[in-house]
Amino acid sequence: MADKFTCAKMVAVAAAALSLMGCSAAGGYSDLMREPSAEDAIPSDLPLHALDGFDLDSVRFVRSLDKTRLYLAQGTDLPVCLLAYRGATDFQGACGPDMTTMKSASFEVMIVKDGTLNRDGWTKVGENILVKNH
Repeated sequence: MADKFTCAKMVAVAAAALSLMGCSAAGGYSDLMREPSAEDAIPSDLPLHALDGFDLDSVRFVRSLDKTRLYLAQGTDLPVCLLAYRGATDFQGACGPDMTTMKSASFEVMIVKDGTLNRDGWTKVGENILVKNH
């Protein structure tokens, strides 16, 4: 039988592990860590298939750029998702691993983890989004 000191250490280790798991729920994407707001609402005219693979409760608006609204979300199977929305028939949605990129006619978007250094020619528009104009 374990003594009180050993049990206390085991409880402390378990609590630390659980708290670390809670802190990493968004997996290094701090743009996803804030509380949701009305601005995060998914556009009502967006077809649901555009969000395949997205955890809908985690969608967060990050920035508008060139009339395109950029949203991040956690993926259901992949770490992170990006939605670039201009209208009901003009959108791109994708999920992927780190450094996921998406291109449009006027710019390219890259999803990066917290602490990633900016790259030449790219502009940081959120903690986790870099944009490169064409």
